[in-house]
Amino acid sequence: MSYLKFVFSVPDHLHEHFIAELLDMDFYGFEQLDNELIAYVEKRRFNDSNREHIEQLTALFPDCSFREMDEIEEQNWNESWEKTIQPQTIGSFLVKPTWSDTQPEGGQILLEIDPKMAFGTGYHATTRLALRQLSSINCSGMKVMDAGTGTGILGIAAIKKGATQVVGFDTDPWSENNAVENTYINGVQSQFAVRFGGIEQIEENEVFDLSLANINRNVILEILEFLSKHTKPGGDIVITGLLDTDEETIRGKIETLPVSVSEIAKEDEWILFHLKRES
Repeated sequence: MSYLKFVFSVPDHLHEHFIAELLDMDFYGFEQLDNELIAYVEKRRFNDSNREHIEQLTALFPDCSFREMDEIEEQNWNESWEKTIQPQTIGSFLVKPTWSDTQPEGGQILLEIDPKMAFGTGYHATTRLALRQLSSINCSGMKVMDAGTGTGILGIAAIKKGATQVVGFDTDPWSENNAVENTYINGVQSQFAVRFGGIEQIEENEVFDLSLANINRNVILEILEFLSKHTKPGGDIVITGLLDTDEETIRGKIETLPVSVSEIAKEDEWILFHLKRES
């Protein structure tokens, strides 16, 4: 399988904005260096529309530019990620790649993630927001839905916080394989069912105590009613992958559903909604 490697000159503070835009264009591997962003996409998924979008995106910011594009073959992605992914503390969790020897301290909950090409390493603000929110939720005995599971990091975190069962789904084949691998790395494979596909992977009668979705605004708007329907009354819904400029739009959608806003958290230009499913 062939991939395209894109190199952008991007100031550090704009990395996450660019990543969010590129994710919408099916990019799903990133390396963040000083004032440089490297992004990968399957060659078959890149088209002229994506090219125009990239030109428009870089034109919006005078300090940003597209530098080069190379075609590459499939490779050991961990060798690329190892240069940039380091252990970090996020809420009650220690998130680290398997190649790191760092150990949890002071009651930290260990999450070991091999990121490969799937999204969800803990280095994006939205993943950090979701993990911090999970740190404050008593997941004991919960059945959890992880929509757009990526690396499986949020579902794994929920199990480490006491959830008894997680169902995660994703339309990205890289995510399906990577999430399964990460469940084994963390010893939670018997509690975490990873399904390949979209919301159709959830049975009509399946109901969850907690529903998680770290995706993007358009998808969140499409599936929020679905999340509400499949979360039991009194249950929790945590949504992120959203820019703070999306707040009014998301609030408008919330007003049409049997949910209420329990808490809002922000980091930089990103926002998270913690919702309660009403009776």
